[in-house]
Amino acid sequence: MRITPGSTLRHHLSEWALISAVVLGLAMAGCVPSMPPLPTNPYDEQNQLRVAILAPLSGELATYGRTVRRAVELAFDEWNERRNDSEVFIQPVPEDTPCDATDARQVAERVVAMGIRFIIGGICSEAAIPIADVADKNGALFLATSATHPLVTVDASGNTRPLVFRTAFTYTQQGRAASRFLLQTLRLERVAVVNNLRSPFAREVVAAFREAFTSQGGTASIVSVDASQQSDLGASLESIITSDVQAVYVPDHCATMIHIQEALRAHGSDKALLAGDWWNVHELDLTTLEGVYLTAHYSAQIADPAALQWAARYRAAFAVEPDALAALAYDAAALLVQGIEQSESASPQAVAHTLSAIEYKGVTGRWRFNAQHDPLKQAIFLRVRDGALQFAGSAGVE
Repeated sequence: MRITPGSTLRHHLSEWALISAVVLGLAMAGCVPSMPPLPTNPYDEQNQLRVAILAPLSGELATYGRTVRRAVELAFDEWNERRNDSEVFIQPVPEDTPCDATDARQVAERVVAMGIRFIIGGICSEAAIPIADVADKNGALFLATSATHPLVTVDASGNTRPLVFRTAFTYTQQGRAASRFLLQTLRLERVAVVNNLRSPFAREVVAAFREAFTSQGGTASIVSVDASQQSDLGASLESIITSDVQAVYVPDHCATMIHIQEALRAHGSDKALLAGDWWNVHELDLTTLEGVYLTAHYSAQIADPAALQWAARYRAAFAVEPDALAALAYDAAALLVQGIEQSESASPQAVAHTLSAIEYKGVTGRWRFNAQHDPLKQAIFLRVRDGALQFAGSAGVE
C-alpha cells in the first residue's frame, strides 16, 4: 500500500499523543518518575516545503484533476522516502481549481496568501494563464503541467515570466513537430491542413506548421472551415478528397478529426490522416480509427526503461494505466524535486535559476528549456493499428 505524504507524520504524532496521555496519568498518580523530553518532529516546519497542486478536483473535469494530483503526489512520495534528514520534506497542498480564469486566479491568490511559493498544475490554459500571472507578481514558482498556450510562460508584452515553466510543448512547437514527422518519417510532401476558424488553438498550430513545412520543401494547402457547420465542413472535404494531397493534417478537437476520417474512408480515400494532441484515449473508439496518426506527449509504447518502470509504479499505486496528463504532471513534480536538489537554496528564485539551465530526463522524454521556458523535447506520434495504439515515430519541436 502506498503511503501518502504526511501519513507517517500523522501516525507518529498520534502515537506520541497517546503515550504522553498515558505517562501523564501515571505521573499524576505518583507511579513513575518524570519523562525526558519527547523527540522532535522529524518533519518540522523549518524543513518542510509546501507545494500547491492546482487542478479541478470536482465537477466534470475532476477525473483529469485527480490524475494530476495522483501523479504529483507519487513523485513527492518517492522523494520523501529517499531524502536524508537534511533535505526538505515536500508536503503537497491540493486545491480544487476549475478551468476558469476567474476561479483559478482566486485559488492562486489564496495559495500565495497562505505563504506557499511553489505551485504545480494548470491543466488547461484558461486556468494556467491567471495562475502564472499571480505567481509572477508574488514571487512564486509555477510549473504548468499540460497548458499549451504561449501566454503561460510569457506575459502580454512578450517577456518571459522568470518563475514560470511548463512541461508540455506549445501550439507552435506541435505544428513544427508535425511538419517534420510528415516530411521526414512518412515522407509526404503534399498536405491539406484543416484550419478551424473557431479554434484559436488550430490557428496557432496551422501557422507554425505551414511555415515549417514549406521551408523544408513541402506544399501545404490550408483549408479553412467552420467545424461547427456541417455543410461548410462537408464542402471542404469534397475539395480535399478530389485533390492530389497525400495527407490531411487536422490540428483540432478529436470530433473534427473523426468526422473527416469517416468522410475519407466513405469515399475510399487512402490519404494519411494526422490529428493533433486534442484527444484522450479513454474517449476514442480505436476500432473505428484504423490507420489514423495521433500527436501525443507521452506513450507507454516507447521502449524507454525509465518510462516503463514509472508506468509499472503508477499501475501498482493506482491500478490504472498512466496517460499523458499523468506523465506530464509527474515530470513537473520530479523536475521541481530535481531543481530543489540541485539549487543552493529552496527559494523560488534559486530553483528557477537551476531549472532554466537544467538537462532533464523524464517519463515524457529528455529536454531543456528555451528562452521562453518551453521544453525543447520530442513530440510523439502514434498510429492506430488493429484497434490499438502503436508507436509511429517522434520529431523535435524546435
